[in-house]
Amino acid sequence: MKASSKILWIHVGFITIITLAVIVFILWGIDGATYVFPIGMVVIIGLSLIYAAVFKYIHTEIKGKSESGNPYHKFFFAGTGVLTLLLTALGLLGGLFVYIEHGNLFQAVGLVVSIIWIAVFLRYFMWAVYNFNINYGLTDKDWDKIFEAREMAKMGYPVNPEDAKGPDKNPYRSQTFGLPPGTVRGMIAFTLLFGGLSLLIVSFGSEYTANELALVRQQFEFFETAFLMMIAFYFGDKSLRYLQKRWSPPASNSSSEKQQSDAFTNQLEEDDDAFIDEERDFSRMESDEKPTSLANLRKTLSLKAPEEANEPKSMFVQIRDNLFSKVLSDEEIEKALVYLQEETGIKLAMPVVKAIVEVESSGRGHLPDGRPKILFEGHKFWYWLKASGKDPQTFQKDYPHILYEKWTTKHYKGGTGEFTRLEEAKKLDPKAAVYAASWGLFQILGENLEHNIKGRINPKKVAEGNSYFYTDFQDFEQKQAASEYYHFLDFLDFIKTKTARGKRLIEYISEDNHGNYDWATFAYGYNGRGYKENKYDIRLKAAYEKYRSVEVISVKTLTTGLVPIIDAGHGGIKDGKYTTATSTGKRYTFSDGTQIYEGEINRKIGRFLIELLDETGIPYHNLTVDTVEDIPLKERVAQANALCAQYPNCYFLSIHSNAASTVLEGEGNQARGFEVWTSVGQTKSDELASIAAKWYKHDFPEFKFRQDMSDDDEDMEKKDERETFYVLRKTKCPAFLVENLFYDNRLEAQFLLSSEGQRRIARCLFNTVKEIHQKFRV
Repeated sequence: MKASSKILWIHVGFITIITLAVIVFILWGIDGATYVFPIGMVVIIGLSLIYAAVFKYIHTEIKGKSESGNPYHKFFFAGTGVLTLLLTALGLLGGLFVYIEHGNLFQAVGLVVSIIWIAVFLRYFMWAVYNFNINYGLTDKDWDKIFEAREMAKMGYPVNPEDAKGPDKNPYRSQTFGLPPGTVRGMIAFTLLFGGLSLLIVSFGSEYTANELALVRQQFEFFETAFLMMIAFYFGDKSLRYLQKRWSPPASNSSSEKQQSDAFTNQLEEDDDAFIDEERDFSRMESDEKPTSLANLRKTLSLKAPEEANEPKSMFVQIRDNLFSKVLSDEEIEKALVYLQEETGIKLAMPVVKAIVEVESSGRGHLPDGRPKILFEGHKFWYWLKASGKDPQTFQKDYPHILYEKWTTKHYKGGTGEFTRLEEAKKLDPKAAVYAASWGLFQILGENLEHNIKGRINPKKVAEGNSYFYTDFQDFEQKQAASEYYHFLDFLDFIKTKTARGKRLIEYISEDNHGNYDWATFAYGYNGRGYKENKYDIRLKAAYEKYRSVEVISVKTLTTGLVPIIDAGHGGIKDGKYTTATSTGKRYTFSDGTQIYEGEINRKIGRFLIELLDETGIPYHNLTVDTVEDIPLKERVAQANALCAQYPNCYFLSIHSNAASTVLEGEGNQARGFEVWTSVGQTKSDELASIAAKWYKHDFPEFKFRQDMSDDDEDMEKKDERETFYVLRKTKCPAFLVENLFYDNRLEAQFLLSSEGQRRIARCLFNTVKEIHQKFRV
């Protein structure tokens, strides 16, 4: 039995016992015993206190396990649950008192039915308010899945985009109590129905006079109305028109009645249109793959996407290649900004650009299968089909889901489903179809090839070998799948051309402003009038402040400081073979055949780190990054100590990856995250390792991180683990060792195997080395 079921039975059991106690003492008191009432009160109060104590203990035990941690959850559910249980108990007691006092079982049952319905009504109403106004139509478990998918996406893991996309507002916020249309009417109708049902039950055991009978007839007419309202609620405006005819005299079946009916229908349609317009004005359409309805979104959270259901395990490597090799890197951003300044003289600061990428992008620019994210807009297809000389109305009947004159969200499929719509549209007109879709990381409409990113089409530059431009709309479509770098170049051209209040958007965020960026006007130009509602300007400024606060001073200002001796742990690949002995492990083979070798990953990270150091001119000593042999620990330490003796400003940086066990193959382990280790005792090493820890936490907030430099002698397990790091114990200079994720964790291995993952780790280590070089002088 599930814990929740056991808890429910505990509640029911206590309430039943307390109710039986009340009944027993009431029946006992009928015999006239004067001492019954005080004894009964003591027993009932005692049982109630025991129930309250048990209730509190239960909820202390389950806190945080079955609920999502939403602070409103307890108020809406725990509090309401207690109240409804009390109402039910009072209903039963009330029925008992009525039966004892009047001896009429039907009156007692009628009262019980009424009060129990009130309890049910209250429970449902509180659930509905919570579900739509706080959870936006999803359950707590749905949100848990969304948050989990978002965390995975932040870490760069392949995630079905639909799994990470949740509503950002209550879709029914303009309705009564923020509930779906008809909900309140339905609850009122049910209340009237149960009221009439209670009246009917009471009437079975009663005899009426003539005057009372007239009153009862009026009450039963009330019950009939409730029943008819139920029909209206379930069958909509057609049933209302049916009732209108039923209640009207025969003469009303005329042209005037038809006009009234048509007017009523038109009014409903106008109300629907007004609501759609209000939705559109409320905020811009942010989602590039918003499901058609909450029901569809719920479905995507509980079921695998169709393309994943039969996915073979061999797709593991393919997904890695599709996703990580396409991710926009800091190096690519810097390269594009340098080119922008050389071509236009406009300078954008890195923190500014990264803030915009964080706030204005769609998270990632590609789907797990490697295709770019798109959102197909049928109203844009209508426009561009008409512009090409074709009549959209001749196709609309056969293609209503891709061709419509006014904007609507009801045909969105999200994710890979949008490509189904795109392919259908391309059969009618390929160019209009590409123009009608928004593409990639920044969801820029293809129609911008005609204006805001028109400069991106340059066949001459492509012919000259500059592949970062497009020859035509077909080349644009093809290259959107290649890399997020194309998306970023499109974005730069977009803000260079798009204007707001007489100036180009790029002018509001360029360095000509000397740090006084106009985020509000930029957000207005990029997002439209809805930017205030969604606080885009505030979010942009906050993101900028975050990135600006961690921007490292230019290397030109650096003075001679500590220099790293870079050690890549274990061996590499030589003649197709891993040089590290099998007995030592340091490798893993997953069940789908994917292999990972720790030493090879360590070397790739080390090479990327050295490239960054070479670019900025920061000195270093390369100990083992360029070797493929697995150099013994003693030899590596001896080489490091020789360098330390010759160059006193050295420190030892050893690059490793982690493993949870010595097993070499299988389905993988669950251990995860980064670690930084130093030698035993508080030394200079701890100061350096603290800087590394800071950068790991900053650059990888989505990953778990562990740092232990407490040197607590009572913590022998951790101390023994530190003792095993021979290179930390035996080097004569400050030293720390980094464990970059767990290579036997399936998802973290995927990150480590990707070039983008290796570059991200290398940049984190570069930031560490750079700050150490600045702060510690010889």
